[in-house]
Amino acid sequence: MEKTKFKVESGIQLLTRLSTKKTTVDNFYPNLFQSGPKPGEVIEIFSNRSCSFLLIDMIIEAVLPIKFGGAEIGVLILNTDGHISLQALTAALQNKLHTHNVGLHEDDCAKVLNDMIDNIFILDVFEATQLYTTFQNLENILRKHNNISLCVIDTLTAFYWSEQSFKITKMDIYLRNLLRIVQKAVQGHEVTILYTRPEYFNSSKDLLENTEACADIPTTEKVNHRIQVFQNEDETFTANVRTSSDVTRKNFKIEFNKISWL
Repeated sequence: MEKTKFKVESGIQLLTRLSTKKTTVDNFYPNLFQSGPKPGEVIEIFSNRSCSFLLIDMIIEAVLPIKFGGAEIGVLILNTDGHISLQALTAALQNKLHTHNVGLHEDDCAKVLNDMIDNIFILDVFEATQLYTTFQNLENILRKHNNISLCVIDTLTAFYWSEQSFKITKMDIYLRNLLRIVQKAVQGHEVTILYTRPEYFNSSKDLLENTEACADIPTTEKVNHRIQVFQNEDETFTANVRTSSDVTRKNFKIEFNKISWL
């Protein structure tokens, strides 16, 4: 079997990387985040249904050029549930550009689209061993693609049941262990972590006030922004956003495959 090769960073390469100004997710997606998230912080989204529609909108805003109101950063996606595809992202990118392309020629629009697609890195993960192997390679990926500032994992707990045997690991402990591994892998790369989990995946009741308190700074095994998404009887959606100091409620609806904030 061929041995895995790891790229070792020289001292000069390390200094170059650390001294290079990196675009981060500061003031990103103001519909949900007032003054954050910041590099190193963790965002948790949980719901009783797929949140791919919200994730895709957030990813689009992340790679959208600054002149169109986006963050213009690279996004790494670990796709464990199969809810996010390059085809869906490309369609959403085209729709988003369509609302911003005043004055852009067709060729310019195509170039902007290609540049945004080049800033999206999707890794499809199908089982637990592959997930842990991907975690081990995160540092190499981030070193190679220094523009990645947002790591999206949908869903972080996808392989929980396949890893259980006679002794069942508590869901909260399992989740914290995975989060610690990811945080260690991206440490020093100014990356914000965003992951999803099912609403049931918690040892306590999932009322927002009953979940563990959010941390005010990046902390091992801790979440800085916790977002609960649910659908209302009138077909609109509500996102309850919790931080260490505040809880806010934002409403939105989905029309023509687009999110409209109310």
